[in-house]
Amino acid sequence: MHAESEISGIRLVWRELVPGRLGLWVPADPDAVLEAMDDETLRAAEGRAPYFAALWPAGEALARHVLGMDDLAGRRVLDLGCGVGAEGLAALVQGARVTFFDWEPRSLEIVAASARRLRLEPEALVTGDWRAPSSLERFDLVLAADVLYEQGNAAPVAQFLARHLAADGAAWLADPRRFEADALPTAARAAGLALHPSKVLPDRPQGVRVALWQLTPRGDAGTP
Repeated sequence: MHAESEISGIRLVWRELVPGRLGLWVPADPDAVLEAMDDETLRAAEGRAPYFAALWPAGEALARHVLGMDDLAGRRVLDLGCGVGAEGLAALVQGARVTFFDWEPRSLEIVAASARRLRLEPEALVTGDWRAPSSLERFDLVLAADVLYEQGNAAPVAQFLARHLAADGAAWLADPRRFEADALPTAARAAGLALHPSKVLPDRPQGVRVALWQLTPRGDAGTP
């Protein structure tokens, strides 16, 4: 029998992403969360559709990639635009100190519930907007999955990373090769970041090929 719960009126089911290692709460019907918003509510939210309600292929692939790492213990990690938090929870499993950041408070409630069930403790759960100044610290690693779903996202995401990456830090952006991501190279250069060649992650969640990009402060080197 599947475990079920409810947060802020959203019915949740427990999904074992990697059995025995990583599970998380996800909305049982992601479409229902979107359909609950009428046009007026969506406009009042500045066009922010509740995309947090889905476990997107890029997040699933990045979470599995993070679980394959062996050097995250004690590192400061930010899950940017975390949604249901798959990649950040994977970093928690690997011993990182993880801050989850999203503009949707219900997203952070779901992440907190998943962490409790996993008996893990996030460093922080922060409601915020990557388009606005933030008092967040600098991080050793920033994880972001499917944040380039609008063409206008590349520049503010790159600027946010430039402000919040440690001098020797890196950001990993997982993306299903959306055309909106084509703006990333220009945005990265303008923000003073180096964009390293992408790689295709080995698994294909929901049949989707997911690319992983690495960004570092300009002059640094590395591979995803």
